[in-house]
Amino acid sequence: MEISLENAKKLNWLWRDENQIEWIETFIKIADKSGNIVPFILTDEQKTFVNGLEHKNIVSKSRQLGLSVCCAALSIRKCVCHPNTTCVLISHSQESTNKVFGKLKQQFNSLPEFIRPPLLTNNRQELTFTNGSRISCQTAGNKDLCRGDTINGVLHMSEYAMWKNQEGQLQSLMQASTESANIIIESTTKGFNKFTELYMQARSRENDFKPFFFNFINGRALFEKQYEQSVKSYMARHNGKMITESEYDEEEKYLAKLGMTPDQAVWRRAKIAESSIDAFHEEFPSTFEESCIVTGSSVFDNSKVIRLQQAIAEKKIVPLALDKIVGLPNILHSHVQNRNFMVWSIPKKGMKYYLGVDVAEGLGGKRDYSTIFVMDKEGKQVAQFKSNKIKPYQFADIVDAVGRWYNKGLLTVEKASGGHSVIERLRYEKHYMNMTKYKTYDEFKRTIWQVGFDTNNKTKSIAVNDAREWFDKGLVDIVSNDLLEEMKVFVAEDNGAFNAVSGSHDDLVSSFWLCLQGFKNGFWYPF
Repeated sequence: MEISLENAKKLNWLWRDENQIEWIETFIKIADKSGNIVPFILTDEQKTFVNGLEHKNIVSKSRQLGLSVCCAALSIRKCVCHPNTTCVLISHSQESTNKVFGKLKQQFNSLPEFIRPPLLTNNRQELTFTNGSRISCQTAGNKDLCRGDTINGVLHMSEYAMWKNQEGQLQSLMQASTESANIIIESTTKGFNKFTELYMQARSRENDFKPFFFNFINGRALFEKQYEQSVKSYMARHNGKMITESEYDEEEKYLAKLGMTPDQAVWRRAKIAESSIDAFHEEFPSTFEESCIVTGSSVFDNSKVIRLQQAIAEKKIVPLALDKIVGLPNILHSHVQNRNFMVWSIPKKGMKYYLGVDVAEGLGGKRDYSTIFVMDKEGKQVAQFKSNKIKPYQFADIVDAVGRWYNKGLLTVEKASGGHSVIERLRYEKHYMNMTKYKTYDEFKRTIWQVGFDTNNKTKSIAVNDAREWFDKGLVDIVSNDLLEEMKVFVAEDNGAFNAVSGSHDDLVSSFWLCLQGFKNGFWYPF
C-alpha cells in the first residue's frame, strides 16, 4: 500500500511515544455500552492516566472507569510500534480474564490492515505477532505468574485487592519486569490489604510507585446514560421536579463542593438504595479514605474522621507560626520550624493540661515515631510532637520542656521500648513529679508506686476502647490532621489486637489514648 509523503509524516508523528493517545484514538475502535463499534476517544480520566504513566504506577479508583480497556489499547500500541515487546494483562478471576481477552481481540482486529501485524497465534488467551511481540491475558491464582518471562511492555494487574497471595505474586511479577515496562497496579480498595498498604506508601512517598486516584464524580463520561435514567426515574417519583442542592444531606453538600452535579446526586441515591452507603463508598468512592470505610475492622468511625478533616480544612485550622507563640522554650524553637512540634493554643494561666507520650528508638527511616499528644482539661487538643529521628535521651528533654511549658502538665508515658529510659530521666534527672503512677504490691505486701503506663493486652484494650468512646461521643476536640490520618488505618485485628494496618503508623493514636488514661486517672501531683 502506497502512502503519500504527508501521510508518512503523520504516521511518523503518531509513532512517537509522546503521542500514544493520538495513536490510540486514530487507529483503535471499541464497543461502546450500546454495543456499537466506535473510535476509542479517551475520557479525561483515561488521558490523565495515560499521560501520567511512569515505570511503576498504582491506581485506586471508582468502578467502571475503563482503565482495563485503556491498558489493552496501550498494550496493542506497544506491540505494534515496538517489535519484541511482551505485555501481560492479569485479572482477578477467569471470567474477567475472558472479558479482557475478548476486548483485546476486538481492539486488535479493529486496527487498519496496513498497520496490523500478522498473528502467529491467537489462542489460549494470548496474541503473538510476527514482529516478535506478544500480549498475554492471565488469571491471578495461587501459583506464581510469569516465572521465566521478561515483561518489557505493559504489565497491568487488575483488581489487585482481590488477588490471592498478593505479596508473592507481586514479587514474582516485579522480578519479571524490566526497567522499560509500565507496571500498573489497579483496583477498587476492598478494605485494608496489600493494595491499601502499597497505595498509602506511594502517597507518602515511601515506595517507588506513582499514585493515581479517580473518583466517581470526575468519571461522569462513562455514566451519562445511567445519570439520564436516574433523573427520569427521580422526576417521575417527585411530580416532575428535580432535586436541588438545598435538599442535600451533609455528605451530599460536601460532594457538591467536589463537583457532584444534581444528576449524579440522584444516581448516587439510587445506587445506595440498591445496596448500602458503605457498599457505595467502596465501589464509587469520592476519596481514597472513603473507599476504606467498609472494612468493619476500623476502631474509629472513619466517616466521622473524614468529616472532621473536612471541617479542619474548611475552617482553615492550622498550627501557630513561630512568631505567634509566646514563651516557647528555646529547645522547642527548631522543632516548631521543622513542624515536629505543632502548637494550636499556647498555655493558659490556671489551665490543667494532660500529655500522652509514646516513645520510639529514634532510628529514622520508616520506623516508629516518638509522639506527644497535649490536651487541656476541656478536652481540646492544643499541641502535638512527632519525630522518628529523636533518640530517647533527647526526647526526655523535649517531653520535660513541653510538660513544664504547659503548666507542668500530667505526663502519661508508656512503659515500653525507650519509654523506660525516658521515665527514668524525667523522674530522677529532671525531677518531673507530675506523672501518671499505678500501685503494685511486693512479696512482703508493701505498696509500691510505679511511674508510667504499663501496657498489656488488657490495659491497651481498655485504653483504646476509652479513646473510641471519647471520640464517638465528641468529648475530645482533635485538630491534628496527622492524628486523624492515623485513626483511619487503626484497626482491630482478628486476634483482638489493636494496631495500624501493615505499612502505616499509629504512634499519634498511642499518645492520644495514653493522654486520656492520664486524664481518667484523676491524680495530680503539683511540684
